[in-house]
Amino acid sequence: MVKDWEKAWRTLLLFLLGVAALIAVADSSVPLTERAVDAGLSLLLAGWHWWMVMAHPAWPERELLPMAVYFAVLVAVAGVLFARHPAYGLLVLACFPTAFATLPGVYAYLGVAVTSVVAVGGPNALLSNEGPWSVALAVTGAALAAFIGWSIRALEAEIEQRRAANQALAEANEALESANQRLARLGQENAELQGRLLAAARQTGVTGERSRLAREIHDTVAQGLSGIVTQLEAAEEAAHDAESVRRRLAVARTLARESLSEVRRSLDDLRPGPLTGTRLPEALSALVAEWGAVHETTAAFTVTGTARLLHPEVEVTVYRVVQESLANVARHARAGKTGVTLSYMEDVVVADIRDDGVGFAAAEPSGTGFGLTAMRQRVVRLAGRVEVESAPGQGTAISVTVPAIPAAAEREPR
Repeated sequence: MVKDWEKAWRTLLLFLLGVAALIAVADSSVPLTERAVDAGLSLLLAGWHWWMVMAHPAWPERELLPMAVYFAVLVAVAGVLFARHPAYGLLVLACFPTAFATLPGVYAYLGVAVTSVVAVGGPNALLSNEGPWSVALAVTGAALAAFIGWSIRALEAEIEQRRAANQALAEANEALESANQRLARLGQENAELQGRLLAAARQTGVTGERSRLAREIHDTVAQGLSGIVTQLEAAEEAAHDAESVRRRLAVARTLARESLSEVRRSLDDLRPGPLTGTRLPEALSALVAEWGAVHETTAAFTVTGTARLLHPEVEVTVYRVVQESLANVARHARAGKTGVTLSYMEDVVVADIRDDGVGFAAAEPSGTGFGLTAMRQRVVRLAGRVEVESAPGQGTAISVTVPAIPAAAEREPR
């Protein structure tokens, strides 16, 4: 990129050449033939400048050899014209900035030195009686011109560095903005994907829930009712034996109570009643406190992170998993202490249930009915995971992780 001041000298040199030529040509004290020679040399120099600089604007920026030839011819002709008429001293002065505009590095200072010699009258003036004064004048002029040129170049270098730094900063800001936009799009796509996943899980979950309920009804209520019928039929056949009838009826009563308990448990599993009108942390806190009171066990509940509203299916899943885990602790663990931690993270919500009970070996079956298998089925439907750590005599730790899908915008806060 050509500097602004480097553009100005191109026109300035022609202007000064024209002014000097007009003064010289208009000087009536000079013979007409001499003025014609001055005018001709001025036209030739103007043409030389136009061809080397104006017609080829890239040469002053990159080409050393053409510019060295151009400057040598310029200084030589300017010296001849200056020697013929003092008005051309304006042209000689214009050669000082031209040296820095056309010659790179140390060559510019060499051009300034040559221009200084021409400005004091050429080599002959340096060798004359007034030579010491001419030398002093030439050195002073060269030093002043060199200092001014060096200052301008240093200022330009600093400006260029700042411009490059600003350009790099602007490009970095653009890249950062582009990256932020991509992240925003990815986040939106991720949220949409999770929404579609949840919708698909809801659709496929209906069939899975029906199958699960069918299995539970078959394994519990249907078998219980079948056993009750069998006991009643046996009691009817043994009507003559009062003791046998009482025993059969007692068994039928027990089966009926167990079936009723299973029906109630299945109904509780179907409806998210504990989450109606309250937030998930409060519902779990109440669940843990009530469970600890009923089973006379020390139970603690902790929340980490910033609690926020999540999709109803996510909250129901977390609640049911904790509920079933506590039920398993009550049935199997014989624990003295139980702790539940609900952790809200950026992309997931984690529920950890720990107890200091008897534990079990990892190779043992994970239980029947709802148990760990059904717990995993619930969580997997939401693309989550269940991790179980246990060993005989070392208690059990269950960690459930599900995506923290936010509540829909139209959902009313609880």
